[in-house]
Amino acid sequence: MTKRFSLLVASALLVATVSVASSDYASGELSYRKQNYRECIRHLKAYTETIPDPRAYYLMGYASYKLKDFAEAREYFMKAYLIDPAFKPASTELRK
Repeated sequence: MTKRFSLLVASALLVATVSVASSDYASGELSYRKQNYRECIRHLKAYTETIPDPRAYYLMGYASYKLKDFAEAREYFMKAYLIDPAFKPASTELRK
């Protein structure tokens, strides 16, 4: 395999991985809006395995809070702020 072909394959895999991850984020957000908090967390966990996004951790924190799992909510909120100490909740764009 040539070096150029290897880079092309690696690039294609990266694009595919990011596309799947973005789909997980969108599904997590939709699940949250539908008040399906467990499903929201499931999708966002899959998303954060690929992309450590503070918005996703914050949303998982809120979903956990809605499920009255306050210890887990705290963990997710902390992860959001550890990734980005300047994170602002308004960036999640959810008004619920």
